[in-house]
Amino acid sequence: MAKRALSAQDIQAKKFEANQLFTPSAPIAVAELFAGRQQQAQKILEAIGERGRHVIMYGERGVGKSSMAQIIHYFLPRGPQSVRHVRVQAFPGDTFSVIAKRIFSKIHFKADYGEGEKAYNVSDFYPGEVTIDDFLNEMSLFKAAEIPIVIIDEFNEINDPATSRTLANIIKSLSDEGVNVTIIIVGVADNVGELIEQHESIERCAEQVHMPRMPVDERREVLEKRLSQLGMTIAPDGKWKIINLSKGLPAYVHALGKFAVYNALDNGRIAIGEYDVDAAINAVLESSQQTLKDAYENATRSNQARALFRHVLTACALAKVDDAGFFTPAAVRDPLSDILKRPIEIANFQDTLGDFAGKRGKILDRTGEARAYRFRFGNPAMQPYVIMRGIRDGIVNDAARQALSSPEQPDLFPTG
Repeated sequence: MAKRALSAQDIQAKKFEANQLFTPSAPIAVAELFAGRQQQAQKILEAIGERGRHVIMYGERGVGKSSMAQIIHYFLPRGPQSVRHVRVQAFPGDTFSVIAKRIFSKIHFKADYGEGEKAYNVSDFYPGEVTIDDFLNEMSLFKAAEIPIVIIDEFNEINDPATSRTLANIIKSLSDEGVNVTIIIVGVADNVGELIEQHESIERCAEQVHMPRMPVDERREVLEKRLSQLGMTIAPDGKWKIINLSKGLPAYVHALGKFAVYNALDNGRIAIGEYDVDAAINAVLESSQQTLKDAYENATRSNQARALFRHVLTACALAKVDDAGFFTPAAVRDPLSDILKRPIEIANFQDTLGDFAGKRGKILDRTGEARAYRFRFGNPAMQPYVIMRGIRDGIVNDAARQALSSPEQPDLFPTG
């Protein structure tokens, strides 16, 4: 029996569903769609289950920290206790009192103070500044039948060291008193010391959870789970191109997956091919944040027709990296030689790397000392963007493009 052709209504319905399943712009809020990260989730769950234990979750931008914070309470075993999940976001300029009030505004309860039962939130009772004692007292008022989880996301945005130290001391005090609440600090950092002041004082009472880039098997699970829910399939070369291009960043799996779905549906198909992924690359580039586009243009702009800034930056995006995302100039040499089809020595592009870390918009971070510098993209999302620009603009050659479509990649495309 021949398959029924997709109607316009079918296509619109599947596009709408795909838009809900693939969410590159927002944290994932449904546990069933949060593939992988079992090791990190288990560490957090164990901390929640242990009275007086708290969590500090850190890692690069875009690796799924906020998504984990959004959905971790869904992983808790069902039982007689009720979960009180409070999540707030920190902003530059926040003080301890501001953050405390933001938390209090999310804690709701009903009470009768002589005017009948009414709904309140805790912040209603703190019109002025919130003190440390106020905060500790409110955290101690959760009931034994409750599992309170208080999450402070984007903690790295706090630029007041006193606020960071205060929150560290609060975590230690809550732990010492065995208060029935779990504080989860979430932020962008390479280590806990970068994220929170006086971290040494809370090492005993805080589980340190590093969120790395998403490994290959988890990226594959993210993609396959969503396509299965849509009733769609994808050819292996297209699937691996999405997985390998994303460079361990879930947002790119979502973005490329969504636009590949769109392209297939626009052509009346539920089977996605590599050509749909190629179309998705162009769509992602068009829809990318203006900040990425501007940073790329600032880094590669030149009045000289023979300037090689785009080629060097593309080679940086293809370079083999360490666990922290850093690459050496030596790691750039081979992909750049491959791009230019001639041998290139480090001395030919060493100054350009320095410019990328300085006057060309600081698109790269640099660490170490002269002759031993290491580099990485300041914004991790820039790496896949640069590779996709290289594909679209013909800088990435055929061999490298074919490597993207293979599960067994050469070093040119390390899978992390």
